[in-house]
Amino acid sequence: MRGQRVLVTGASGFLGTRLLAVLREAGAAVAATSRTARASSSEITWYQADLSQPEAAARLFDAARPEVVFHLASLVTGRRGIELVGPAFRANLATSVNVLVEASRAGCRRVVLAGSMEEPEPDEPAGSPYAVAKGAQALYARFFHALYATPVVTARIFMVYGEGQGDVAKVIPYSILEALGGRPPKLSSGARPVDWIHVADVAEGLLALARAAKIEGRRCDLGSGQLVTVREVAERISLMVGGPPPEIGALPDRPLERVRRADVEATAAQTGFRPRIPLAEGLSRTIAWYRAERAAGRL
Repeated sequence: MRGQRVLVTGASGFLGTRLLAVLREAGAAVAATSRTARASSSEITWYQADLSQPEAAARLFDAARPEVVFHLASLVTGRRGIELVGPAFRANLATSVNVLVEASRAGCRRVVLAGSMEEPEPDEPAGSPYAVAKGAQALYARFFHALYATPVVTARIFMVYGEGQGDVAKVIPYSILEALGGRPPKLSSGARPVDWIHVADVAEGLLALARAAKIEGRRCDLGSGQLVTVREVAERISLMVGGPPPEIGALPDRPLERVRRADVEATAAQTGFRPRIPLAEGLSRTIAWYRAERAAGRL
Protein backbone atom coordinates (compact mmCIF):
# COMPACT_ATOMS: atom_id res chain seq x y z
CA MET A 1 0.00 0.00 0.00
CA ARG A 2 3.01 2.33 0.26
CA GLY A 3 2.46 5.44 -1.83
CA GLN A 4 -0.95 4.35 -3.11
CA ARG A 5 -3.78 6.88 -3.06
CA VAL A 6 -6.39 5.52 -0.64
CA LEU A 7 -9.84 6.92 0.16
CA VAL A 8 -11.60 6.02 3.43
CA THR A 9 -15.23 7.07 3.81
CA GLY A 10 -16.69 7.32 7.29
CA ALA A 11 -13.12 7.71 8.50
CA SER A 12 -13.92 9.54 11.73
CA GLY A 13 -15.89 6.60 13.15
CA PHE A 14 -14.86 3.78 15.46
CA LEU A 15 -13.54 1.48 12.73
CA GLY A 16 -12.43 4.26 10.39
CA THR A 17 -10.16 5.80 13.01
CA ARG A 18 -8.38 2.48 13.55
CA LEU A 19 -8.07 1.85 9.82
CA LEU A 20 -6.50 5.27 9.27
CA ALA A 21 -3.76 4.38 11.75
CA VAL A 22 -3.08 1.10 9.96
CA LEU A 23 -2.95 2.82 6.56
CA ARG A 24 -0.54 5.48 7.81
CA GLU A 25 1.75 2.75 9.12
CA ALA A 26 1.53 1.07 5.70
CA GLY A 27 2.67 4.28 4.02
CA ALA A 28 -0.50 4.97 2.03
CA ALA A 29 -1.42 8.46 0.80
CA VAL A 30 -4.72 8.80 2.65
CA ALA A 31 -7.80 10.87 1.86
CA ALA A 32 -10.72 10.62 4.26
CA THR A 33 -14.32 11.75 4.54
CA SER A 34 -16.43 12.78 7.50
CA ARG A 35 -19.90 14.24 7.94
CA THR A 36 -18.34 17.21 9.75
CA ALA A 37 -15.45 19.42 8.64
CA ARG A 38 -11.98 18.39 9.80
CA ALA A 39 -8.59 19.99 9.32
CA SER A 40 -6.21 18.19 6.97
CA SER A 41 -2.67 17.32 8.01
CA SER A 42 0.51 16.16 6.35
CA GLU A 43 -0.74 12.57 6.78
CA ILE A 44 -4.45 12.81 5.92
CA THR A 45 -6.45 14.98 3.53
CA TRP A 46 -9.96 15.41 4.90
CA TYR A 47 -13.11 16.03 2.86
CA GLN A 48 -16.61 16.79 4.09
CA ALA A 49 -19.14 15.02 1.89
CA ASP A 50 -22.69 13.68 1.91
CA LEU A 51 -22.15 10.61 -0.25
CA SER A 52 -25.87 9.92 -0.52
CA GLN A 53 -25.80 12.73 -3.12
CA PRO A 54 -24.37 11.58 -6.49
CA GLU A 55 -22.87 15.00 -7.22
CA ALA A 56 -20.99 15.00 -3.91
CA ALA A 57 -19.56 11.54 -4.61
CA ALA A 58 -18.43 12.66 -8.08
CA ARG A 59 -16.69 15.74 -6.68
CA LEU A 60 -14.95 13.66 -4.02
CA PHE A 61 -13.54 11.15 -6.50
CA ASP A 62 -12.42 13.93 -8.84
CA ALA A 63 -10.53 15.55 -5.97
CA ALA A 64 -9.08 12.48 -4.24
CA ARG A 65 -8.34 10.35 -7.36
CA PRO A 66 -8.17 7.14 -5.28
CA GLU A 67 -6.63 3.87 -6.39
CA VAL A 68 -8.13 1.99 -3.42
CA VAL A 69 -11.41 2.77 -1.62
CA PHE A 70 -12.57 1.60 1.80
CA HIS A 71 -16.25 2.47 2.09
CA LEU A 72 -17.10 2.50 5.80
CA ALA A 73 -19.60 5.38 5.94
CA SER A 74 -22.77 3.96 7.46
CA LEU A 75 -25.63 4.38 9.90
CA VAL A 76 -25.00 1.53 12.33
CA THR A 77 -27.97 0.61 14.49
CA GLY A 78 -29.84 -2.57 15.23
CA ARG A 79 -33.03 -0.75 16.15
CA ARG A 80 -36.14 -1.90 14.31
CA GLY A 81 -38.24 1.30 14.13
CA ILE A 82 -39.88 2.17 10.80
CA GLU A 83 -38.53 5.72 11.14
CA LEU A 84 -35.06 4.26 10.41
CA VAL A 85 -35.95 2.82 6.99
CA GLY A 86 -35.28 6.06 5.11
CA PRO A 87 -32.09 7.04 6.96
CA ALA A 88 -30.69 3.50 6.64
CA PHE A 89 -31.45 3.47 2.92
CA ARG A 90 -29.69 6.79 2.35
CA ALA A 91 -26.70 6.21 4.64
CA ASN A 92 -26.09 2.51 3.94
CA LEU A 93 -27.30 1.88 0.39
CA ALA A 94 -27.46 5.13 -1.57
CA THR A 95 -23.94 6.03 -0.45
CA SER A 96 -22.65 2.60 -1.47
CA VAL A 97 -24.22 2.76 -4.92
CA ASN A 98 -22.77 6.23 -5.50
CA VAL A 99 -19.32 5.06 -4.38
CA LEU A 100 -19.52 2.03 -6.68
CA VAL A 101 -20.51 4.21 -9.64
CA GLU A 102 -17.65 6.65 -9.12
CA ALA A 103 -15.08 3.95 -8.34
CA SER A 104 -16.07 2.17 -11.55
CA ARG A 105 -15.71 5.36 -13.58
CA ALA A 106 -12.39 6.19 -11.94
CA GLY A 107 -10.87 2.77 -12.62
CA CYS A 108 -9.96 2.08 -9.01
CA ARG A 109 -7.80 -0.98 -8.36
CA ARG A 110 -9.88 -2.21 -5.41
CA VAL A 111 -13.06 -1.19 -3.59
CA VAL A 112 -13.66 -2.67 -0.13
CA LEU A 113 -17.20 -2.33 1.21
CA ALA A 114 -17.99 -2.70 4.91
CA GLY A 115 -20.73 -5.31 5.06
CA SER A 116 -22.32 -6.86 8.12
CA MET A 117 -23.08 -10.17 9.77
CA GLU A 118 -26.68 -8.88 9.89
CA GLU A 119 -27.03 -9.23 6.11
CA PRO A 120 -29.87 -11.68 5.37
CA GLU A 121 -29.28 -14.82 3.36
CA PRO A 122 -31.40 -15.17 0.20
CA ASP A 123 -34.00 -17.36 1.91
CA GLU A 124 -34.54 -15.26 5.06
CA PRO A 125 -36.03 -11.84 5.88
CA ALA A 126 -33.85 -9.01 7.10
CA GLY A 127 -34.11 -8.21 10.80
CA SER A 128 -33.76 -4.41 10.68
CA PRO A 129 -33.56 -1.44 8.29
CA TYR A 130 -29.78 -1.58 8.71
CA ALA A 131 -29.67 -5.28 7.79
CA VAL A 132 -31.78 -4.96 4.64
CA ALA A 133 -29.71 -2.01 3.42
CA LYS A 134 -26.48 -3.94 3.97
CA GLY A 135 -27.95 -6.97 2.21
CA ALA A 136 -28.88 -4.81 -0.77
CA GLN A 137 -25.37 -3.33 -0.75
CA ALA A 138 -23.90 -6.83 -1.13
CA LEU A 139 -26.28 -7.50 -4.03
CA TYR A 140 -25.22 -4.28 -5.75
CA ALA A 141 -21.56 -5.20 -5.24
CA ARG A 142 -22.05 -8.49 -7.08
CA PHE A 143 -23.98 -6.68 -9.81
CA PHE A 144 -21.26 -4.05 -10.35
CA HIS A 145 -18.57 -6.73 -10.49
CA ALA A 146 -20.52 -8.93 -12.91
CA LEU A 147 -21.64 -6.20 -15.32
CA TYR A 148 -18.99 -3.47 -15.03
CA ALA A 149 -16.01 -5.53 -13.79
CA THR A 150 -15.74 -3.29 -10.73
CA PRO A 151 -12.99 -4.75 -8.51
CA VAL A 152 -15.16 -4.76 -5.39
CA VAL A 153 -14.90 -6.96 -2.31
CA THR A 154 -17.43 -7.02 0.54
CA ALA A 155 -16.14 -7.52 4.06
CA ARG A 156 -18.86 -9.24 6.09
CA ILE A 157 -17.89 -7.81 9.47
CA PHE A 158 -19.02 -9.53 12.64
CA MET A 159 -19.57 -7.93 16.08
CA VAL A 160 -16.82 -5.35 16.46
CA TYR A 161 -15.70 -4.13 19.88
CA GLY A 162 -12.64 -2.52 21.38
CA GLU A 163 -10.99 0.63 22.61
CA GLY A 164 -12.47 3.87 21.35
CA GLN A 165 -16.00 2.67 20.59
CA GLY A 166 -18.06 5.84 20.91
CA ASP A 167 -21.48 4.22 20.86
CA VAL A 168 -21.65 3.33 24.53
CA ALA A 169 -25.11 1.78 24.09
CA LYS A 170 -23.43 -1.24 22.48
CA VAL A 171 -23.29 -4.32 24.72
CA ILE A 172 -19.60 -4.31 25.60
CA PRO A 173 -19.01 -0.60 26.34
CA TYR A 174 -22.38 -0.38 28.09
CA SER A 175 -21.61 -3.38 30.29
CA ILE A 176 -18.15 -2.04 31.11
CA LEU A 177 -19.35 1.42 32.07
CA GLU A 178 -22.22 0.07 34.15
CA ALA A 179 -19.89 -2.32 35.97
CA LEU A 180 -17.34 0.45 36.58
CA GLY A 181 -20.15 2.51 38.07
CA GLY A 182 -21.18 -0.30 40.38
CA ARG A 183 -24.46 -0.88 38.55
CA PRO A 184 -25.75 -4.16 37.08
CA PRO A 185 -26.00 -3.99 33.28
CA LYS A 186 -29.61 -4.50 32.20
CA LEU A 187 -29.83 -7.06 29.41
CA SER A 188 -32.36 -9.13 27.51
CA SER A 189 -32.14 -12.89 27.86
CA GLY A 190 -28.58 -12.60 26.53
CA ALA A 191 -28.98 -16.01 24.93
CA ARG A 192 -27.90 -14.96 21.45
CA PRO A 193 -24.51 -16.45 20.47
CA VAL A 194 -22.35 -13.80 18.78
CA ASP A 195 -19.06 -13.85 16.89
CA TRP A 196 -17.01 -11.03 18.51
CA ILE A 197 -13.95 -9.49 16.82
CA HIS A 198 -11.62 -6.79 18.09
CA VAL A 199 -11.47 -3.56 16.08
CA ALA A 200 -7.70 -3.90 15.52
CA ASP A 201 -8.25 -7.27 13.85
CA VAL A 202 -10.98 -5.82 11.63
CA ALA A 203 -8.70 -3.02 10.47
CA GLU A 204 -5.97 -5.52 9.58
CA GLY A 205 -8.55 -7.68 7.83
CA LEU A 206 -9.74 -4.77 5.71
CA LEU A 207 -6.16 -4.06 4.69
CA ALA A 208 -5.75 -7.72 3.72
CA LEU A 209 -8.84 -7.48 1.50
CA ALA A 210 -7.31 -4.50 -0.29
CA ARG A 211 -4.04 -6.35 -0.87
CA ALA A 212 -5.19 -9.87 -1.80
CA ALA A 213 -5.20 -10.89 -5.45
CA LYS A 214 -8.08 -12.47 -7.36
CA ILE A 215 -10.85 -11.94 -4.80
CA GLU A 216 -12.88 -9.38 -6.75
CA GLY A 217 -16.62 -9.95 -6.55
CA ARG A 218 -16.40 -12.01 -3.36
CA ARG A 219 -17.66 -11.58 0.18
CA CYS A 220 -15.11 -12.35 2.89
CA ASP A 221 -15.92 -12.83 6.58
CA LEU A 222 -14.07 -10.80 9.21
CA GLY A 223 -14.82 -12.47 12.52
CA SER A 224 -13.25 -14.73 15.12
CA GLY A 225 -15.00 -17.94 14.12
CA GLN A 226 -16.10 -18.46 17.73
CA LEU A 227 -19.54 -17.91 19.27
CA VAL A 228 -20.00 -16.53 22.79
CA THR A 229 -23.40 -15.46 24.10
CA VAL A 230 -24.17 -11.87 25.03
CA ARG A 231 -24.88 -13.03 28.57
CA GLU A 232 -21.51 -14.73 28.94
CA VAL A 233 -19.67 -11.65 27.67
CA ALA A 234 -21.53 -9.37 30.11
CA GLU A 235 -20.84 -11.78 32.97
CA ARG A 236 -17.14 -11.94 32.07
CA ILE A 237 -16.98 -8.14 32.10
CA SER A 238 -18.64 -7.93 35.51
CA LEU A 239 -16.14 -10.42 36.95
CA MET A 240 -13.15 -8.67 35.35
CA VAL A 241 -14.25 -5.25 36.60
CA GLY A 242 -15.49 -6.46 39.97
CA GLY A 243 -18.98 -5.10 39.45
CA PRO A 244 -22.41 -6.60 40.11
CA PRO A 245 -23.64 -9.34 37.78
CA PRO A 246 -25.88 -8.34 34.85
CA GLU A 247 -29.61 -8.17 35.31
CA ILE A 248 -30.81 -10.79 32.84
CA GLY A 249 -34.27 -10.43 31.31
CA ALA A 250 -34.64 -6.73 32.14
CA LEU A 251 -35.11 -5.94 28.43
CA PRO A 252 -37.04 -7.78 25.71
CA ASP A 253 -35.21 -9.78 23.06
CA ARG A 254 -35.15 -8.25 19.60
CA PRO A 255 -37.08 -10.08 16.89
CA LEU A 256 -35.35 -11.75 13.93
CA GLU A 257 -31.87 -11.85 15.47
CA ARG A 258 -29.56 -14.15 13.51
CA VAL A 259 -26.80 -16.43 14.71
CA ARG A 260 -23.79 -16.34 12.41
CA ARG A 261 -20.25 -17.67 12.70
CA ALA A 262 -17.49 -16.23 10.52
CA ASP A 263 -15.86 -18.62 8.06
CA VAL A 264 -12.33 -17.83 9.20
CA GLU A 265 -10.76 -20.62 7.14
CA ALA A 266 -12.26 -19.39 3.87
CA THR A 267 -11.05 -15.84 4.52
CA ALA A 268 -7.57 -17.11 5.41
CA ALA A 269 -7.41 -19.18 2.24
CA GLN A 270 -8.43 -16.19 0.09
CA THR A 271 -6.47 -13.41 1.80
CA GLY A 272 -4.02 -14.89 4.32
CA PHE A 273 -5.74 -13.00 7.13
CA ARG A 274 -6.51 -14.54 10.52
CA PRO A 275 -7.63 -12.63 13.63
CA ARG A 276 -4.99 -12.50 16.37
CA ILE A 277 -6.68 -11.02 19.45
CA PRO A 278 -8.63 -13.54 21.58
CA LEU A 279 -11.74 -12.37 23.40
CA ALA A 280 -10.13 -12.43 26.87
CA GLU A 281 -7.29 -10.17 25.76
CA GLY A 282 -9.61 -7.90 23.79
CA LEU A 283 -11.94 -7.44 26.76
CA SER A 284 -9.00 -6.71 29.06
CA ARG A 285 -7.68 -4.02 26.71
CA THR A 286 -11.12 -2.54 26.23
CA ILE A 287 -11.88 -2.41 29.96
CA ALA A 288 -8.53 -0.70 30.60
CA TRP A 289 -9.32 1.96 27.98
CA TYR A 290 -12.80 2.76 29.33
CA ARG A 291 -11.50 2.77 32.89
CA ALA A 292 -8.87 5.36 31.93
CA GLU A 293 -11.35 7.48 29.97
CA ARG A 294 -13.78 7.44 32.87
CA ALA A 295 -11.07 8.36 35.37
CA ALA A 296 -10.06 11.29 33.15
CA GLY A 297 -13.66 12.55 33.08
CA ARG A 298 -14.13 11.99 29.35
CA LEU A 299 -16.95 9.46 29.85
